[in-house]
Amino acid sequence: MKKLCVLPLAAAALVLAACSSEKPGSASPAPSAPPAQTGGSSSAPATGGGDTKSIDPCSLLSAADLSSYGTFKDPVTLNEGGARACQFSKEAASASDSLTVSVDLRDTQNIDSVNDGGNGKTTGNVNGRKAVLVPKPPSGCLMALELTASARADVLVDATDPKQACEVAEKVADTVEPKLPKG
Repeated sequence: MKKLCVLPLAAAALVLAACSSEKPGSASPAPSAPPAQTGGSSSAPATGGGDTKSIDPCSLLSAADLSSYGTFKDPVTLNEGGARACQFSKEAASASDSLTVSVDLRDTQNIDSVNDGGNGKTTGNVNGRKAVLVPKPPSGCLMALELTASARADVLVDATDPKQACEVAEKVADTVEPKLPKG
């Protein structure tokens, strides 16, 4: 997906236009890369069908995938709010440099159940997969990717700068999407 600016009303038209593109930029070479990036767990995301419970969220993203944003601590696995999650926190020198990225799998919540965070939600796609981008004030952003008619994968980013949060969420979604099963 193209870069999005998260500005209240002035950028709404740009956000909608940016998310309507089907396959912009550098996302196209990604499908050939995932088997090399996932280490020993490449078989789980490659399976198709409706069973999303067998997908390990930590197989979809690694600290190496996030290296352009800094050094990240080892991922933490969580089960909360109806999601299985893998969370990465940046080793920040100060609070103004903080960045947290999480991949959450929601086996019983579809893409239509994504809640508006107060700044609207934008529908579009990532590499042809239905997606919804939702700024989460004051400093977060959610990119939801459809897995099946009843399941989704969420990329959640919390950053000091809300604009950066959505930019990172879009880029991480481009990394995660090719590793998701095709439904």
